[in-house]
Amino acid sequence: MQTLSLDSFNTNHPLYERLKDLGIPKTKTEQYKNFPIKSMLDKEYKFEKLRYEPVQSGDKLVIENGVVLEYPKNVTIMFDKSFEADKEHFDATYFISHILSPTVINIEILEDIKFEIQHRFSDKETLLSYRVFIKTAPSIKVEILESFYTFGSENSLLLYGVDADIEKKSTLTWVRDENRFDNEANILGSHSYNLRDNAALELKTFDFGSANSLHLYKIDLARYAWTDAAHLLLANKRARRGNVVQINHNAEYAKSVQEARSILKDNATGIFDAKILVTQDAKYSNAAQNSKAILLDESTRMYAKPQLEIYIDELEASHGSSIGTLDEEALFYLCSRGISRSDAKKMLVLAFANRLIDTVADASFIEKIRNDFEGII
Repeated sequence: MQTLSLDSFNTNHPLYERLKDLGIPKTKTEQYKNFPIKSMLDKEYKFEKLRYEPVQSGDKLVIENGVVLEYPKNVTIMFDKSFEADKEHFDATYFISHILSPTVINIEILEDIKFEIQHRFSDKETLLSYRVFIKTAPSIKVEILESFYTFGSENSLLLYGVDADIEKKSTLTWVRDENRFDNEANILGSHSYNLRDNAALELKTFDFGSANSLHLYKIDLARYAWTDAAHLLLANKRARRGNVVQINHNAEYAKSVQEARSILKDNATGIFDAKILVTQDAKYSNAAQNSKAILLDESTRMYAKPQLEIYIDELEASHGSSIGTLDEEALFYLCSRGISRSDAKKMLVLAFANRLIDTVADASFIEKIRNDFEGII
């Protein structure tokens, strides 16, 4: 059993200096001010890493307690020890997970494909760390559905992440469905998406439940590259969960659209900390960002921080944020039609959420997401 500290890492590792510069995250670290990062990293854990066992091809990428059990047909999978991480990433946990994961699950995709990634984690009092790298060929369409099964993982931490290299004129659609409860592992996900010229990323995240979870995304856009990022959060009990997102417009005509919708119940805390950076090389960019949150109880908290950082004049940009309660007039109208107040609340909340749920193209995944949502609300 051991804790995470700078002293616990190999000082000769090529990423150690970058981690040292950033420091081990603490409560005062900007992106963790409203997240219990210190208590997570101060715990003593058993350490688990990716392990080699015979792998069979199938329909999914299945990672169970650090073992790859299955990988999708029609892709090339390797366990790569020479992967070069994104040294410009803004978050220390990105480097921690790479240092703890010397072998990366490297998936090369050469043709149009859709598959699911299942993260299965059931070990108690364990820190499990691994990384997945997705590389696409040019001019293809890839759809990935990501889900989590962490029942039985009390007092554990899943420290994982995705690196993706999206080649020219390719589209990657990534749908993350994370529905978990407070007796399950904490999750810290740190991700890096690199979009080449004319590439596209459709990122849709669905975070439901009472477990603690934070995902940190860095998305880099080249010329004519674009991303559509949508985040739906429903947190209850004492959960603290959300997303930290940095989108970088690095070249001309890059485009980004980001929408976050959050619903908070009981004593839950929601986090949306997002920045769109438009560099001096990104003329004629288009950037839009919006966050909306509904607080269902007085003791809930929502921390929304949409930001635009712009270094040029030739662009279109907008952002906004609103936090409030359900519309009393709408509730009164529904109740006047014979609907109970509790059912009326559910109807309004579901209508608020459906704006993002209905953007998922896969019908079976829409049904799963909606069932997970309605099971909590």
